[in-house]
Amino acid sequence: MRNNYIISVKDHKQDINLTVRGLYFFQGFQVLESYTPQNDKCYYLFFYKNQFLTGRKTTKIKQQSFLKQILTKGVSISSPHPLLTSFLTNSSISTFPSLNTLWKNINNIFPKDEAFHILSAFDCYLKKEDILALMKKSFLQFRRNGKFLHAYRILQIAREKYPTNKWATSLITHMDYQKYSIHYQSEIETLLTYDPLYAENQLYLHKETDHIYALLQKKLRSESRIIECLSLHCNYLSTNPQKFDDYFHDIKTILQSNFTKQETIDILYILYNQQSFIENKTKIQEHLLSHLKSEKLYKDIFMILTENKIPQTLNQTDLLIEAIAHLDAKALSFDTFLAENLTSTNNQQLEKLIVTLLPRLFEAHDIKYTYNWLKPLMHMSLPSINTIKKMYEISEEPDKQLDMGELYYELKQLPQAIDCFLWDIEMNPTNSSPIKWLIKLYGELGMTEESKTYQYLYKEIQKSS
Repeated sequence: MRNNYIISVKDHKQDINLTVRGLYFFQGFQVLESYTPQNDKCYYLFFYKNQFLTGRKTTKIKQQSFLKQILTKGVSISSPHPLLTSFLTNSSISTFPSLNTLWKNINNIFPKDEAFHILSAFDCYLKKEDILALMKKSFLQFRRNGKFLHAYRILQIAREKYPTNKWATSLITHMDYQKYSIHYQSEIETLLTYDPLYAENQLYLHKETDHIYALLQKKLRSESRIIECLSLHCNYLSTNPQKFDDYFHDIKTILQSNFTKQETIDILYILYNQQSFIENKTKIQEHLLSHLKSEKLYKDIFMILTENKIPQTLNQTDLLIEAIAHLDAKALSFDTFLAENLTSTNNQQLEKLIVTLLPRLFEAHDIKYTYNWLKPLMHMSLPSINTIKKMYEISEEPDKQLDMGELYYELKQLPQAIDCFLWDIEMNPTNSSPIKWLIKLYGELGMTEESKTYQYLYKEIQKSS
């Protein structure tokens, strides 16, 4: 059972809940770091090529262990993260098999060198000497059976995992293995076919090189390790902004083919927030906005387009107007959305934007707040700005309430207009103009009884005049 980043699992017949903090990828392994509710116990959950192996409570990590390498040399994502959510959704975890049971399983499923590669991930919990003893046993069996390539690959794994071990380092140069060692001096593309396990390990160790990174991505995708592939891309883009264009196209392709619309949006948000280079951030923003528009997520569109001072394109301003038109005042934050950021907008779009904004401003604020919010734009000769200026100037003048009501009506603010006309009637009871306005406005609002009342009042005034 899983709730967000909580995993419920049995360990030694005991039910435990674990909160996942992060996910690490390295040389075929995926390792979840998790903690008990009290944060007093740490568990690492091991996967190999997305298949769950087992989990272990970990009190101390050996400095020379393979787990230490995974945590320091691997690529990581921290909770919360949409890729972590996706990984957990696609993972089946119920119990933690013992290491003996695990060894029997992987020994039956995988080639011997790959089985030892997997077993070495647990050298934080097993004695290195015990793992090497198993390697030596398999090595000798291969030798006796004349399978020298398999024997050589056992030595390769032993030397790779434990480079100071004299047994592997001394035997691997023996003349019996020279014809095999020559293959390992080949180009990495050749090694990917000859020994995929060794090749991937090397790709991970040298992934900072562009050519190597591209080969690693190709291998991951060929094995449908999509989350791992995308996690590397996310990490790569944040550390190599100059390579953005080369890989963002790949990311978009992967997202389109493998993730839901909401997952795509969540992942694009992560990438968007990671970018420090404005040019790259803008490219992600454009793609993200496209997805948000297709899903009609107008609040998100509004937040993205108003959170910074980057000048907007014509299309983005049109999109902002569309978003505002679909939102009420409660969804808009006029404390973070500042009019000064609109000064570079062309007059035609700005007028349309202000006209769309004003009903939301008046829904939550009075004319004084609205005027002050629009102050950075007051130097512009726009119909809406001129109207707000005039309204602000006469807002406190009792004898100007008829004019004020008419201006509110121009802005389609009927409740405020009605208040102004009612105030004017109090000041000038025999003036028929505000009464005619009230008949009209109540009629437009569908308030039939109120409209009839003022129709009657209008007739009475006409009789007495």
